[in-house]
Amino acid sequence: MKIEPGLKVFITGAASGIGRSTALAFARRGCRLFLTDINKKGLEETAGLVVNSGGTVGRASAFDISDYEAVKGFADQVEREAGPMDVIMNNAGIALYALVEDTTHAHWQKIIKVNLWGPIHGIESFLPGMIRAGRGHVVNISSASGLFGAPLHAAYAAAKFGLYGLSEVLRYDLARHSIGVTVVCPGAVETPLKNTVEILGVDPENPRVKEIKEKFSGHAVSPERVAALILKAVEKEKFLVITSFDIKVVLFCRRYCFPLYHYIMKRITRLLLSVKS
Repeated sequence: MKIEPGLKVFITGAASGIGRSTALAFARRGCRLFLTDINKKGLEETAGLVVNSGGTVGRASAFDISDYEAVKGFADQVEREAGPMDVIMNNAGIALYALVEDTTHAHWQKIIKVNLWGPIHGIESFLPGMIRAGRGHVVNISSASGLFGAPLHAAYAAAKFGLYGLSEVLRYDLARHSIGVTVVCPGAVETPLKNTVEILGVDPENPRVKEIKEKFSGHAVSPERVAALILKAVEKEKFLVITSFDIKVVLFCRRYCFPLYHYIMKRITRLLLSVKS
């Protein structure tokens, strides 16, 4: 899809990180942005930055994407005012690291409602209009945890694997409607998520926690880099985007040298368990 002035783009999780950076990247190309995030203040800041970057804000509204009625209401209002979207990007997400035995039913529900049901709500609400228009592109932000089973990621991986699988089905189901699909699987990214992630059973003041976060940041790419890859994928109709080299190495090891992959996974598990209180 050619990214040109006036292209209508819907983005969730637009208040910061990948969502904000991608909104600004589209804005610099003269696109019209329709934005949401649960963080009203951050969303308003992004809307201002979009205008300053040369884009247009069609509508920006703060709500929880796990609430289907809120997403559907926003989509209906947007389509009445502007017609169907050209690009929808399901980006909003939350993270939780925990052993399965520490993960409560409420934790499972919270993670899956936001990280899987949220994108489903966006697809349910916006896709019919795109199908009627016979054009468009869907971008789903999954995770490296949607490609391999990272330790202590049970609930998070369940949602992100689900989103990857959904994206692959949509890739083929929507081809006849001339709608492209991209699934993005980031590794470490310098976003607020890395500082807000919940680690069950861990003392946040533990020096090892800071050490691990520093190691994580050492492999992190910028959200601006991820945004550039997303726009390129939309233009080139590319399905899978892996944002960092280290994730490609892990996937290579899993496919061609499983004993090494198995060793890496066990080392990561021990590292994460070392900070449990």
